Amino acid sequence: MKNFFSNIIKKDYFYVIIKKIFKRFEKNTSYEAKIWAKLNTNFSTEEFCSSIDSNLFDEILPEVKLFEDEAKEKLSKLKVKLGGGGNYTLLYFLVRKFMPNIIVETGVAAGWSSLAILRALKKNKNGKLYSSDFPYFRLENPEQYIGILAKNESNKMNWFLDIRGDDVAINEIKKKIGNNPINIIHYDSDKSYSGREQFLKNLYSNINSKTVIIFDDIQDNLHFKNLVNKNKENFCIIEFNNKYIGLLGINIPNRK
Repeated sequence: MKNFFSNIIKKDYFYVIIKKIFKRFEKNTSYEAKIWAKLNTNFSTEEFCSSIDSNLFDEILPEVKLFEDEAKEKLSKLKVKLGGGGNYTLLYFLVRKFMPNIIVETGVAAGWSSLAILRALKKNKNGKLYSSDFPYFRLENPEQYIGILAKNESNKMNWFLDIRGDDVAINEIKKKIGNNPINIIHYDSDKSYSGREQFLKNLYSNINSKTVIIFDDIQDNLHFKNLVNKNKENFCIIEFNNKYIGLLGINIPNRK
């Protein structure tokens, strides 16, 4: 609690933290969302990637294992536990496969996803990552931990990281990318319905039919279900660690 209160009184953090607290009172639709996600799950990560490009998937597995081992060793030396990462194998595969110029991610945390994306961009020899996050406000001096796994992978040319929270960071990212289309989006920050909705609204002009969008934890609420039903989107759902990932913007392989 000591760290929580020391962080909440910081000028730049107060509004964001209060907003996060209030969002917890949104209508809970996680039960219905999880049932829907489970019923509409198409593939495991391996099945999905192999169905798109089995040769590439086989190629990337040793590369993923390499940075995975490096990341685990680095985390083991920290005095705090930062938790596991998202589906970094999927992210690494998608970046290698589609060779994007512009990637936007939200929710960096320790930096598993950032590490995977930056390693893939380095392999591609092209592309830039724009990331939004907000510090772990329950930790002392939390800023030091954001993206810690990816710090040695980046430079000003391939990674822009803004840790002021999505409301501020996404607007800053939008200024930097201008009118250019976003090729891949990985959303893993504010899991509330309103947070996801606002994010898409803010970047609407930079999203087109070719933009690959990955939503983590779609079982938390009905946002993803309502989104695909409203826009008649072709979508895919992957189960990962007993949670569900929703994908848009990809020509979906034959479903099982």
